[in-house]
Amino acid sequence: MRKIAIYCVNYHSYNSLKNYLESIEVAAKTAKEEVMLSVFVADNTTPVSAIDYDPLHFTLLVLPTGQNMGYFGAIRFIMQKHNPKVFDYIIISNVDILMQPDTFKLLNCYQTTEDTGWIVPAIISQNNGEDLCPQATHRYSLNKLRLLWLTFRCPYIHRIYAKTFYKHKANTKAQAGIIYAGHGSCIILTREYFNRCGIINYPIFLYEEEIYIAEECRTHGLKVIYEPSITVHDIGRVSTGKTNWKENYLWHAQGLDFIIKNYY
Repeated sequence: MRKIAIYCVNYHSYNSLKNYLESIEVAAKTAKEEVMLSVFVADNTTPVSAIDYDPLHFTLLVLPTGQNMGYFGAIRFIMQKHNPKVFDYIIISNVDILMQPDTFKLLNCYQTTEDTGWIVPAIISQNNGEDLCPQATHRYSLNKLRLLWLTFRCPYIHRIYAKTFYKHKANTKAQAGIIYAGHGSCIILTREYFNRCGIINYPIFLYEEEIYIAEECRTHGLKVIYEPSITVHDIGRVSTGKTNWKENYLWHAQGLDFIIKNYY
C-alpha cells in the first residue's frame, strides 16, 4: 500500500479548505484499498479558527504557524515537523484546488523511474477550462528571467508586457513526458526528490516556486514528468487574491532574483 501525504497551506480560506478536504475524502475513499493518505494543513491564519472536519478515509493534522509564513515557508514548517521521506508521494498544494475522484487511484497506478522527482498532473482551471500545465516545457533563458525581473521591478512595464506579449502568447500544449516545470498550485513530488534535494528551502514569501522545484530537480539529476491522465481542478486566487498588488510584484522580483543568483 502506497503512502501519500498532502502538505497544504491555508490563509483565511476556511470555506475553500472544507471543499478541498471533501474532495480529498471522495478520492481517498475511491483508493482506500490501495493508498494510505495523510493530510497536513499549515494554517497561516491569525487568529486561527477551528477546522471542524472529521475525515473517514484519511488522517488530518492541522498545524497553526502563528504567523503568515507564505506558501513554501509554511510547507517547510510542516516538513521540519513531519519528514516527507516516509511517504512515497508528497503533494504540495494550496487549498483552492479540488481533487478528482480518481486522482489518488491513478497516482498509485502510475509507474515512475528512479530518477523521477516531480510528477506534473493536469491542473484544469475553473475559470476557462484550460490546463495550467505545463508551466514551461523548456528551461527559461537567463535573458528571459532578467526581462521578467525587470517587469516586476517596474509595474508600468509589466502592465505593458501583460497586455502585449503575455496576453497574445500561445497556450502551451504538450504530450505526456519530460518537461521543465508544472504549475505551483499542486506539486506532486516523489520520495527520491527529498532523498536528493532535502526538504523545501525556498526563502521567498510567494511566487516562482515552480522554477525553484524545477531547478532543484535539474541540479540533482531528476526528471519532471507531465502526466495529464492525473487531474485536479484549480479554483484559483483564493489566498493570493487577498494580497496587495505591490507586494505581489515585489515577491515575484525577489523570487526571480533568488533563482538567477542560485541557479544561473
